[in-house]
Amino acid sequence: MASQTKKITLDTAAIFFGRTVGLLLGMVRLNFLARYLGVAGFGILNFATYFCSLFQVLFDFGISQILTRDLSRDQTRSRELVGKALLLKVIIAFFSSLVMGGFAFLSGFDRTTNWAILLTTLTFAINGITMVFLSAFQAHRRMILVSLANILNDLLISIAIILVIQDFPYVVAALIVTAVVSAANLGVLFVVYCKAVGVPEFRADVALWKALLRESAPIAVSTVGISMYMFAGPTVLKYTRGDVEVGVFSAGYKLISILTLIPAAFTQVVFPIFSDFYANAREKLEKALRDSLRVMCLISIPLAAGIIVLTPKIFQILYPPEFEPGMIVLQVIVAANILGYMNWVFYSFLLAVGRQVSLMKISVGVGALHVVGCLLAVPKYGFVAIPLIVAATELTLLGAQLSRVRKCGYDPMLVPSCGKPLVAVAASSALYAILYPTDPFLITVVGALAYAITLYAIRGFGAQEKEMLDKILGMLSGRRGGPLS
Repeated sequence: MASQTKKITLDTAAIFFGRTVGLLLGMVRLNFLARYLGVAGFGILNFATYFCSLFQVLFDFGISQILTRDLSRDQTRSRELVGKALLLKVIIAFFSSLVMGGFAFLSGFDRTTNWAILLTTLTFAINGITMVFLSAFQAHRRMILVSLANILNDLLISIAIILVIQDFPYVVAALIVTAVVSAANLGVLFVVYCKAVGVPEFRADVALWKALLRESAPIAVSTVGISMYMFAGPTVLKYTRGDVEVGVFSAGYKLISILTLIPAAFTQVVFPIFSDFYANAREKLEKALRDSLRVMCLISIPLAAGIIVLTPKIFQILYPPEFEPGMIVLQVIVAANILGYMNWVFYSFLLAVGRQVSLMKISVGVGALHVVGCLLAVPKYGFVAIPLIVAATELTLLGAQLSRVRKCGYDPMLVPSCGKPLVAVAASSALYAILYPTDPFLITVVGALAYAITLYAIRGFGAQEKEMLDKILGMLSGRRGGPLS
């Protein structure tokens, strides 16, 4: 029987594959959208997402996370809980869409921006309902289904946008495509759930709805805080500096948004495991946290180093020259993501152990500080101020969440998690400088291999990663892999 840590690794691999495909498809979409919409149009398109994301709590209210937690503890209630949650989500989506429509009408934006916000609201409403099925698959640990659903959604959106945007280079056209594909994805997930688990039991249950909303309220307030420190900056930028600066900023920030698929995928795997251990095997919980942080550091540190070096080449491939000032956004925030990825793990851990109220206080406090920083700095310094504020926010958030984890009686051993990946990146960094004039693909492959070899040499991998590597090497050499010494 596979160990839980191996289960984390394998499930993460399934999700990570799907998210990697999504990342690559997302880059293709960015290329077409930036080229055909121009800087201002690209800014309007992305501002609609930023603006709606400030209110994303309205479309979920933390229900999906509570649903995942509860189903992880008792999967026999899946059809009952999913059916009742779906009805609640439809009601929430309807009223939330009305609220967002009112905000768009009262905000005084131009006609194109208003339409962009309304269409993005529709997509958010559809995705809010879709989250019920993804939460259920997450709880059932059907990560391959989640991965396939993500790949299908990204693939369809990419193909549709590539086909449509060339003949209809308008912001509204791109958003209509996104909404239609999101609706189709919802239909596919409904069919898959029915076949894999069963038909949801659609019944109104006011008592259950009240209980879900009551439990999810702290998560919802936390989401408000998270939304503030993720999307307040570009919103202030739109109001004070205009669509062009939002477009330049988005060139770097959209790549960061794509990269957040990595910690999102990873926490999809570990959150139900944390929840299960907290309920049934608390002696395993601290090790699961340490393993999760180690894996996050193994990924985030080389990723940040590689992207910082390759940013000019990435922009040359993806964007027209007028987007190049946005390179600083990508470089600074991807460095801050080393902390940010760990924050994802801590957030999932604290949620799994029932610290919703603590998360609420932390998120709102940090979010408020972020908004104040943006209001003070962005009008004067423009988009270049936002990545620096983001970095400061991630550091503050890490300190607050780490303190709360330790007060709960757990020691994440943060320094050992980061130490060896940092050494491996430093040892292999000379290759980046030597290979920089060559092809970006070659730099990526050679740099990744040098990092992995160095990390292996200094014993930076955990037991489950070493076991998987040994099996891979065994298959390549024609022998059966056994445990590494």
